[in-house]
Amino acid sequence: MAERLSKAESNLKKLRRSPIPMTFVKKQKGSWNHQNWLDFLAYLEEKQYFPIDTDKVGLLLEEKKKQYLESQKEG
Repeated sequence: MAERLSKAESNLKKLRRSPIPMTFVKKQKGSWNHQNWLDFLAYLEEKQYFPIDTDKVGLLLEEKKKQYLESQKEG
């Protein structure tokens, strides 16, 4: 029997499938400060993505940042 995802895991999975993380990275041109991060988390909360593991959200943004920066080199 498959284990059911927690609400935080489910929200992370939903966020991973959405364009929101890459949109943030593109808007910030691959670089953000602590206030940008806090604003991003507030946006996620407003969009009903909480509860969520914010450490994993940070890792997701780093993945998207890497993809974004690689695409900038190619372009």
